[in-house]
Amino acid sequence: MVAKKTSKHISQKSIFFLRHNNDIDHMVPVIYKWLETEKIPTGVIITTKKNLLQDYRINYLRQFKNVNIYHINDLFKKYSKPYFFNIFYFKYDTECDNFFEKIPFLRKIADGIIKRIAEKIYKGIDEGFVAFDWISTHFVNEMVKLAKEKELTTISLPHGDRPYVSHLEGINFLNYDCLASQEPSKIYDYVVVPNRLCFERYENYLENNKIKILGSPRYCDEWLNIILKMIPTYKVDESKDKYKIVFFLRNIDYPIFWDEVVRTIKLILQFEKVYLIIKHHPRNSNAKRLTKKLINIYPEVEKNIDVNLKFIYGNINSVSLIKWADLIIDIGTSVTWDAVKQNKPVLMPEYLYANYSTIAHYIKKSEIKCRDQLFDMLEQLIRNKNYKFYNEAEKRKFIREVIDVPDKYVLERYVKFLKACFKN
Repeated sequence: MVAKKTSKHISQKSIFFLRHNNDIDHMVPVIYKWLETEKIPTGVIITTKKNLLQDYRINYLRQFKNVNIYHINDLFKKYSKPYFFNIFYFKYDTECDNFFEKIPFLRKIADGIIKRIAEKIYKGIDEGFVAFDWISTHFVNEMVKLAKEKELTTISLPHGDRPYVSHLEGINFLNYDCLASQEPSKIYDYVVVPNRLCFERYENYLENNKIKILGSPRYCDEWLNIILKMIPTYKVDESKDKYKIVFFLRNIDYPIFWDEVVRTIKLILQFEKVYLIIKHHPRNSNAKRLTKKLINIYPEVEKNIDVNLKFIYGNINSVSLIKWADLIIDIGTSVTWDAVKQNKPVLMPEYLYANYSTIAHYIKKSEIKCRDQLFDMLEQLIRNKNYKFYNEAEKRKFIREVIDVPDKYVLERYVKFLKACFKN
């Protein structure tokens, strides 16, 4: 514990670093509640794409007077040279880490830049916290180290949930060595997780009192009610009077059986009354290649495009699509937890990947083990839109153990924790 300051005025500040859509999705609810509850000056710093400054969730934060929102390159442009190096480093920070390890003089330049910007960001703060997501890059490591030198509390906040209950999630994960990827989290004073499933990733590397289980800020009722009012309504004229399905894909880093995904799409499109949207993962550089593969394997699909089929990449928000849809099909993204909360059916075709999804683990009707099951369930749902899909006991258990942990007052719990991180 740091000794109490003798000065009458103690300068307090909270700082949140955000990298990309996942960080914004899961950390902005916490920032919103923090700004609404506390009047402490707060900085929000985007460290990758500059257009994220105009994200609708970031714009939502601008209503609060106690926040300043920046892009990291604007800070570097003001305080550091050479500027071109900063743009390069922060656009490709993860890739640059491996590159710089081989060229020490570039690492020295990078470290000097990071130190200068840290001095500006942390200047004049007597007490406060610095929050990152679950990532561990050299930039994060250095900023955390420098924050600790200033006696600021360092926190890792959720940048996602756990869509699979299985541990060997990655395409080449064949043993439990992959769990060691969480070891770098030891740099933080605290790691915050939504639920027990996420806790398991860290328990071998951190003392239990350093891991805080506080619930899911992204999927709690308070934030869901806010975000549903913010998002634009999605419309597509061709879907009128049809049964609307959104199929969410994962990226290429996961063990997905893509040929069977194509056959599953073909199966769905056999139903005349269906309009299908295929939503590619926003960080999937192979998305267009997958579309081409679909057309090569199933050439007649081109006749379906804009009749009862549409491909969407990163231009339409997933929450808007869920709001539009009658049914969600998913191969492992937590965004579909929105649909569960909204009582919309979610099908998890488990035969399409080498993992076990969290929704299927909790909600047995969601677990689709073969094509027969998928066909029969589609037939049932299309024929009867009022079909009672969810077992309420299963749904309540899912929400209680994965989202509202231990109760629905999730965002208040985060604020209470963050407030306790101030050393006084």
